[in-house]
Amino acid sequence: MTRSLFALTTAVALCACVSADQRRRRQYDADYQLAVAHCGRPDAAYQSGYNAGYAGERMRADWTAMCTPEVRAQTASSYQTGFVQGASNAPVRVQHTVRDLRRPGTTYRPAPVAQCTFDSDCGDGYSCRNRECMGQGWTGDRCVFNSDCLSDRCFGGTCRED
Repeated sequence: MTRSLFALTTAVALCACVSADQRRRRQYDADYQLAVAHCGRPDAAYQSGYNAGYAGERMRADWTAMCTPEVRAQTASSYQTGFVQGASNAPVRVQHTVRDLRRPGTTYRPAPVAQCTFDSDCGDGYSCRNRECMGQGWTGDRCVFNSDCLSDRCFGGTCRED
C-alpha cells in the first residue's frame, strides 16, 4: 500500500512539474506564433500591441526579432505604436488591498471608481452594472444585487449589514 501510494505521488509530482527548458520552449512557441501571425502585417502588429497596452500588460516586442530583416523594423514600430496608443486609451485601474477591521483575516480590493462598459473593465470579483463597477461593497455602498455586497444584502440599491 505504501509503495503504491509513493509511486502514485511521485508520478503526479513528475507530471505537475514544468522544467525551465519547457517554460522556455513554451515562451518560444508563443513568440513564434506571434511572429508568424504579425510579421509583414503592420495592421495586425499594431492591433496586437494596442490590445496588450489596453489590457495593462507589459510590452513584449521580443518576437519581432524573428521577422525577416525586410519587415522587422516596420513590424516592431507598428507593435510599439499600437501598444503606446492602447496604454494611453486604457481606463485607470486603481488596485490596492484593504483589510477589513471588522473581520480579521479578510482582504478585498476596491473596484476602480470609473465608468465601465464590460465586466472586464472592473477587475476580478466585480461586475459592470449601469456603467458603474460594483461588487464587494461595504455597508452604504451602491448595489443592484445581493452579490454586489460583502454582507450579501442589497436593499433599495444600498448594501446593508442587517
